[in-house]
Amino acid sequence: MLAALQTLMEVARAQARVDVRLKLAVFVRGSLSRQDMDPDTLWELLREQPFAAHLNRFRRGGETQWRLPPAGGSGRIWARRAGVDPAACVAFAGDGKHGRTAMSLQIADLGPAMGMERASHLIFEFPDDASNRQIAEVARWSLSHLPVLWGTAGWCFDVVEGSAYMAARHVVALARRCWAIQILEPAILQWDALRGLPGVNWLTLVGDGFAAAHGIDPAALAGLAGDEVFVHRGRDATMLAAGAAPLRGDIHADESLAPLVTVAQALKPALLASCSPMYGQLADEDVMNAWLQRFIDPQAWLRVDVDG
Repeated sequence: MLAALQTLMEVARAQARVDVRLKLAVFVRGSLSRQDMDPDTLWELLREQPFAAHLNRFRRGGETQWRLPPAGGSGRIWARRAGVDPAACVAFAGDGKHGRTAMSLQIADLGPAMGMERASHLIFEFPDDASNRQIAEVARWSLSHLPVLWGTAGWCFDVVEGSAYMAARHVVALARRCWAIQILEPAILQWDALRGLPGVNWLTLVGDGFAAAHGIDPAALAGLAGDEVFVHRGRDATMLAAGAAPLRGDIHADESLAPLVTVAQALKPALLASCSPMYGQLADEDVMNAWLQRFIDPQAWLRVDVDG
């Protein structure tokens, strides 16, 4: 008995893996299906685009097995039940040339939950060596074909596996050094996206209705065009490019944050001042609020107490 009590139990140290990925996230107010943009309609639009020609498999929700997408009206990717609000999540993938990693896509078509409206989204994930032109091309397609609420494109954190607490520590520690890497949590943004922007990135897409709702004149955004900020006008939205290429914003490297600051200042009324709690240190209001406003009040982000 005494020997058993003296036995030491070794507990594995909590770990997490956090990557940094190139992504384009586009958010839409309400259900995509209610706006004639269900996953099947989007697939038919996408399969005509050269940038999506490699997408040759899909899976729904929590499925682990990939399926071949329907062709020529031979089937449906997502069958919506009559009278039921949509809640479709579909992932598309494919292989690049010579077996290289290629762009993938996730679509979430989200109807109301608990009587509250949600934001649907499309998230395009690109390989690390994707060209700026490729990312901008997909963003311009989004402006032309989607009822954009807002969107951002550039480097984003991606929690791959492990402890949520440790993942949050890794994210916050790297975010203190690399200011341009964005924290995008779809589970939170299905609600928060309707309230505002969780910061800006290399590309920031702003829907006219979203801008106007926050007191921003969409036409005035064209005035930001200059040597460091590029402006592209879409159907009912504007795309702002902070510089010629996506940056991680490493404050220890020679990377200028000035274009991001310019875009953030112009969109200040639309930036989230706070967000719903996430996990670990990302649930700390002081930390997240300072991060959200880092291009507006950089000293607050430098001062905030973080456990890195």
